Amino acid sequence: MWALEHPSAARTGRLFADTPAALLAVLAVGAVASLALARLAVLPPPTVAIAVLTAGHGALLATALAWARQPSRTAALAAGLIGLAAVASGLGAFGPLAYLAPPLWICVLARRGRLAALGLRGPVGLKGVAAGLLIGTFLGGHLLVSASGTLGLHVRVPAMREALAALAYDVGANVLAAECFFRGALFTRAQRRWSFAAAVTLATAAYVLRYLVDPLLPMRAELVVGAVFYLALLGAINCWLLWWSESLVPGLLSALIFFTAYRALGPA
Repeated sequence: MWALEHPSAARTGRLFADTPAALLAVLAVGAVASLALARLAVLPPPTVAIAVLTAGHGALLATALAWARQPSRTAALAAGLIGLAAVASGLGAFGPLAYLAPPLWICVLARRGRLAALGLRGPVGLKGVAAGLLIGTFLGGHLLVSASGTLGLHVRVPAMREALAALAYDVGANVLAAECFFRGALFTRAQRRWSFAAAVTLATAAYVLRYLVDPLLPMRAELVVGAVFYLALLGAINCWLLWWSESLVPGLLSALIFFTAYRALGPA
C-alpha cells in the first residue's frame, strides 16, 4: 500500500542499500571458521551448529533491522542475542527460554516506533490477528493430513521439553528472522520498486530458497517438493497479510502455527 500511496518514491534507492556487509562478513567467517576447527577436532561438533544457526538467522534479522535504518549496533545486538540463545539452549531444561530475548528486543524497538518500516507499529487489528491464526491453522492442518497420508510420515506428540524448545526456537530465531527479513524488509522494499506480484514472487522465492539450503531439510524428493509447495504458499499468503493488514504480526502468527504443526511430524 505504501508504494501505491507514494508513487513518486516507489523506485528510489537500491534494493540492497544499507545492507550490513561488515556484520554479515563477520558472521560468515565465524561459521566457516567453526566448521574448519571442528573438522580438525579443535572444537566440538555442536559448536558448528551454534555458529551456523547464529550466522543464518542473525544475518536475516540484522539485515532487516539495518534496512529499517537502525544503527549498526542494534543489528549486531540482535544477531548476538540469537547467538547467545543458541548457546544457552543446550545448557539445561530452561536454556531454550533464552530465545525469548530476540523477540523481546524487537518488541522494545517496535514500542519506540523504530520498526514501522518492517510493519511493526502500533496495535494490531483483531481482524489481522484472526486472519493470521486461521491461515496458520489451515495450512498446518492441511500439512499434517497430507503428509501423514502421502509421504509416509505420522503425527506424533513430542515430549513437553522438546516441544517447548522447538517453540522457543521458532519464536526467537526461525520465524522471527524469516518474517522480519523476507516480508518486513525484502517484500516491502520490492513493492516500493515493482508491482505487488513481482514483490511477492521475489520475497517468496528467496524464502523458499532459504529453507532448501537448510541442512536439516530431509533430501527425499517428495519431501523437498512438499516443502517447496507449502513454503511458497505460506510465503505468498504472508506477503498478502502484510499488505492487507499493514502489520507483520499476522504473518508471524501464521508462520509460527505452521511450523508448530510441521514439528509434530515424524517418520512412520
